[in-house]
Amino acid sequence: MKLNKLLKYTAVSALTLATGVMTVGCTDNFEELNTDQYELDPDALPFSAQFQEPMSYVYAPQQNLFQYCFSLNIDLFSGYFMTPHNFNGSGNVDYALNRGFCGGMYENVYLHIFNNTRRLITSCEEQGFTDYAGMMRVIQAYAIQMLTDVYGPVSYTSAIEDPTNGASFYYDKQEDIYNSMFALLDEAIKNFQNPTSDLASRQSFDFWCNGDLDLWIKVANQLKLRMAMRIVKANPTLAKQKAEEAAQAGVLTQDILINQGFSNEQTRMFEWGDSGMNANLITIMEGYNDPRLPLYVTKNQADVTCEDGSTIASGTKYLGIRGGCNLPAKPNQWGNFSKIVCSYTTAFPVMKAAEGYFLRAEGILRGWNMGGGTAQQWYEDGIRTSIKNEVAYKGIEVLAGVTSVSDAEIDAYINGTTLQEDFVDPVDSQNSIKAQNDVCVKWDEGASNEQKLQRIIIQKWIANFPISCEGWAEYRRTGYPKFFPNRVNLSNGTIDTDEQIRRLIYSDNEINTNNAELQKGIELLNQENSSSKFTGDIGGTRVWWDKANVGNF
Repeated sequence: MKLNKLLKYTAVSALTLATGVMTVGCTDNFEELNTDQYELDPDALPFSAQFQEPMSYVYAPQQNLFQYCFSLNIDLFSGYFMTPHNFNGSGNVDYALNRGFCGGMYENVYLHIFNNTRRLITSCEEQGFTDYAGMMRVIQAYAIQMLTDVYGPVSYTSAIEDPTNGASFYYDKQEDIYNSMFALLDEAIKNFQNPTSDLASRQSFDFWCNGDLDLWIKVANQLKLRMAMRIVKANPTLAKQKAEEAAQAGVLTQDILINQGFSNEQTRMFEWGDSGMNANLITIMEGYNDPRLPLYVTKNQADVTCEDGSTIASGTKYLGIRGGCNLPAKPNQWGNFSKIVCSYTTAFPVMKAAEGYFLRAEGILRGWNMGGGTAQQWYEDGIRTSIKNEVAYKGIEVLAGVTSVSDAEIDAYINGTTLQEDFVDPVDSQNSIKAQNDVCVKWDEGASNEQKLQRIIIQKWIANFPISCEGWAEYRRTGYPKFFPNRVNLSNGTIDTDEQIRRLIYSDNEINTNNAELQKGIELLNQENSSSKFTGDIGGTRVWWDKANVGNF
């Protein structure tokens, strides 16, 4: 097989990561930096480059795009991260949503992922390499789920088929997008079951599974199980069907991490002083005596001058930041709080095996056939899997200082009865607040299903760190973990403080280039919205699966 001739019909988007781009400061010229300025002949690119972009951009290995895609929005609302300042009043953290700060996911998925996967699928099918097409189908489903979960209705069918040759793209309802994703994953699984290539050829470009098609099937099944659980309030019959199919077919037993040397830009967000650790994460993990805490978070990065005049010496205390507190411009004392355990060479997290255990635990709770086991067994095995995998993943990081966690320590954590700590802000006591969650780690078979679900989701949320799209989506679906509400809400009535933010607003680029179709998309958003308080392209409007006034059971 001559790989360099495989994709002669594929139009690959330009790789805009020129050397000059990498030196630009944060939040500068986003639209310009992420616009295709050069046409590349795909035949001139090495074969691996054809697949590199869509496979790697699920975690955006470019500083400006990462910031606009995750750090300025989704990271904040997931409970994992928080900005230590308010971008001089222009950031999203206090709910005065900045449209320019909300569009990065939109641009990333269309330019760097869709623009490649849709053409690669067609080209690989034409050439007979259906297993390659299957990989792109999984990545396309992974990306479109992130996108639609963040915004609601988006352009999907028209973006794939492109009937107007890029002139405009109509929007699909989220319900229809989910149906399409299930079909896409089922087709991908068939592709993997009937391979048309050899292992060595797949290994030349496969950053996710190193050519292992059995592993790709597990990725597809776990993504299917994730999607099924997401729609449990919107379409419980389909949710049960798809969840049982996926769980019984087999999900992940190992993490999917991209180790190919791309730049993990989460590190740069902290170096720029634009990211800190969220108080929700630290108070829950520290209250639970979680052995993963030093694998996730450092202690304070510098001396902190407290409100009472005392000093917290550098490296002595885990300190998180509460969202929505109208913090002053940087530099300030909150910028000296804890930072993430991460370096530029840290592998990209794509999907954690532990997630599949917690999904099955919830499925059992709902009375679904998850292939055997009890909710408690899946729950506890999920915790064990997460801790062991995190040690393997992050134990190599110098900042962590943890290279092992014993089975005895894991058992002690699983049987822990301590609760989330109250949040105490040493710099400004106005920001302090009581703990929100009232369940411990230890399983209680006599507890209500609601309390059991709270335990499951909290542990899944901890295990999925730092995959913020999942953290935020599952909070919106279940209400867990219970996050600290904003102290300051500058949304002008478009976001409820207690309900918290439900979606991001659409991109500036859509308004400027596809506004007629965008307005029709907002009509679809309103049709699927179940909120009685909010409607339209605002942060309080609910996406299709996020049902207001529908309980978890």
